[in-house]
Amino acid sequence: ILAACHRAPADQAIRDTITAMQAAGEKQDIGGVMKPVAEDFTGRGDDEGNLDRKQLQQFLTLLRMQHGGALHAHLGPITVTLQGADRATAEFTMLVTGGPGLIPKDGQMEDMRTGWRLDGGDWKLISADWKAGSVAQ
Repeated sequence: ILAACHRAPADQAIRDTITAMQAAGEKQDIGGVMKPVAEDFTGRGDDEGNLDRKQLQQFLTLLRMQHGGALHAHLGPITVTLQGADRATAEFTMLVTGGPGLIPKDGQMEDMRTGWRLDGGDWKLISADWKAGSVAQ
């Protein structure tokens, strides 16, 4: 019971994991981004088609290289929906910017929908779908 008192609720644990992935990305730490990604991960982006875990890692590496090592992600509010005790979805927007210098060369807003599974006490990313979003004016 005491251990449960110190453990973050599931929705907060997922938000914390997403935030940690974003922070790792800011440090150009692809391994840190990939740490919570499950071995059976599947993803689908607008232009990328279906990606497995290995292809996601290659995609992130390519993005980093294309932007001169300067790639940043700014997250919007994260909405977590629990589905039982061991599954959840998290939805959020993410503004991805890149390019050397103080002012980003380019940027893209993405609408993200992610799937999560509780695995040995840790939440693992099992799916992600993203599409180009728009900035509300």
